[in-house]
Amino acid sequence: MQGKKFLSLTVAEKAAIPNERNADPQRGWSYDGSENTSKLDMLENDGLEDEKEHFDHSSAGDTQFPSKWPSESSIPGYRQYMENLLEKCHVVGREVLQNLEQGLGLGQGELLDRCCASPIIDELRMNYYAPISTQKPDTGKYRRAWPHTDFGMITLFFQDDAGGLEVQDRFSSKPDAFIPILHEHPTEVNVYVSNSLEYMTNSYLKAGLHQVASPVDMQDVVNGTLPERQSIACFIKPRREVNVGPMKQFITPERPRAYEDLTGLELHRVRVGKLYGVAG
Repeated sequence: MQGKKFLSLTVAEKAAIPNERNADPQRGWSYDGSENTSKLDMLENDGLEDEKEHFDHSSAGDTQFPSKWPSESSIPGYRQYMENLLEKCHVVGREVLQNLEQGLGLGQGELLDRCCASPIIDELRMNYYAPISTQKPDTGKYRRAWPHTDFGMITLFFQDDAGGLEVQDRFSSKPDAFIPILHEHPTEVNVYVSNSLEYMTNSYLKAGLHQVASPVDMQDVVNGTLPERQSIACFIKPRREVNVGPMKQFITPERPRAYEDLTGLELHRVRVGKLYGVAG
């Protein structure tokens, strides 16, 4: 409902709060095709484009990289609703990380203390995919989102029932094999491991490679239209100054260090820099 309200704004209203295409944390509106996920994890990405627009924000407490909002008069209550949603996702993210600490045999707070500081710097993104002809992705140059991994520790992902979300099948002998993730219940949340947690665990936990392709029931349709699609992603982020390099527990003779030490913000800048083709 709130997403529909934002999408009903005119292009001029959305363009008044633009996301700057640099290596900083993303804030504001990104026009259709602004982001190119193929540049993140694909070796061959020339001429490939995304088919989506999105709006990104953080909490009111993040004054280092403040969020941009449409005017209260244009969407009454929108900012409050989205900030409240981010806070609720933050709580869920903490619960997931606490359970991961236990499952990995880590001490209490060894993951939580690396990310969930005050103020909240997690990020919430609303994605919108407009209806497009099935012939466009058939050219091989367009996809709603190309295979990629996210930047934070974990991602909480909410989707509608339009279909198209897929995750890599790591048990397949084919590197390009993906499994459709169907929307089965209104309250379900998909959880991905993301880059920062992969670094911290020295690839013991690997970031989830995912994409948004044509829905399963439309992959063989020649002259049709992919339905509009909406989703929300909450990126649970490490603290910007914290080291996201491998934790000593995960460096062994059998699993030697795979990553250098760097901060959460440095990793973010490297990844977003690839996204936009700018220095991180």
